[in-house]
Amino acid sequence: MHKRLISALLFSVIGLGALLVPTQAERNQVLYRDQVAVLMYHHIHDEDTSTSTITSQLFRDQLQFLLSKGYHFISLQEFKQYMDGATVPDNAVLVTFDDGYESVYKNAYPILRELRVPAVNFMITDALADPKSTYIPSMSPEELARMSRETNFMEVQCHTDGSHRKLPNGEAALVGRDTRDGRSETDAEYRTRISADAAACANKLEPLQDLPVDTVAYPYGIINEEGADLFRQAGFNYGFTIIPQMATREADRMRIPRINAGSPWITPERLHTMLKRRTVARPDTFTAVDLADAVSRLGGTVVDDGSSILVRLGDRSLTGNVGSKLFTSGEGNVQLQEPIRREQSVLRINLPDLQQLLGREITYNRRSGYIDWREQPLIRQAESKTPAGP
Repeated sequence: MHKRLISALLFSVIGLGALLVPTQAERNQVLYRDQVAVLMYHHIHDEDTSTSTITSQLFRDQLQFLLSKGYHFISLQEFKQYMDGATVPDNAVLVTFDDGYESVYKNAYPILRELRVPAVNFMITDALADPKSTYIPSMSPEELARMSRETNFMEVQCHTDGSHRKLPNGEAALVGRDTRDGRSETDAEYRTRISADAAACANKLEPLQDLPVDTVAYPYGIINEEGADLFRQAGFNYGFTIIPQMATREADRMRIPRINAGSPWITPERLHTMLKRRTVARPDTFTAVDLADAVSRLGGTVVDDGSSILVRLGDRSLTGNVGSKLFTSGEGNVQLQEPIRREQSVLRINLPDLQQLLGREITYNRRSGYIDWREQPLIRQAESKTPAGP
């Protein structure tokens, strides 16, 4: 009896261990790299129902499931650094909320704070004057400021001031021509209206946080070239749409895609599947090396002033920018596969791109840090061959 009990306990421990191994493996699994899944939510409420409302329990379950699968949540500031060339963790996710509903503060924020998940709120700022009078109550300036003050990962950005509406002709206010005194507004009046809206939104939010207000989520995800340019001229550097794709550095910064996660039928498992299906094939970034260190070991120098880069090695001199794939030299342009990116304070470059940049074949040992180059040019001319002697 005693032996059978011990055997049963051993079997249970072994079985439990077998169950835990796949879970740990899943947490370490690289589902995608060098791209970001930007998730879009709206209303987090336990009584209200709509196609853009989910319960606080479903919201929690989604986040916890993604964490268990090895996803890494990043802030908007980290996302901007990524767009400028920095790296992001594998399986990176950015959480966003549109409209600025009070339910985010009451129901989502406690979960985000508990799980240490960063997020950004895109606020309709004309609701700030009387936030509880809207059809769905909005967050107050005090609530927005409190989230920013209590954490270093909650941020507020623009969802326009008074342009979250449809015009009488059914067009979105950001792209259509409004009606004034029975006539359609002129192009000049349209540009004035959109520019004023962008400025008003930024001016109302800037006192609520220390971070810059330079990002907009377009109502209904609709924008045109002229509207995007007007926001850019007003000081906005990033614009989010509702195009359901992964975000990469190649995306137009004023048309960044997002994936809807805030509908009641999107279970944690379904969200996980959605993200895997939208993964973009990217070059292997495990061969990234420290640009300055690598060039120094080869006898050259790298001058980095924060945005532009000058690489000197022997008689070769090239200039480029952080986040760019293009370098120029006296011999012509060099096009890289991936942009130079900044990870913390270090410039990183993929090994194949370093070879292309220097025009030489590189040997590199990641473990020892040893790096050298071969004397032959990377692109060799065909060698002439002479007949063998008698």
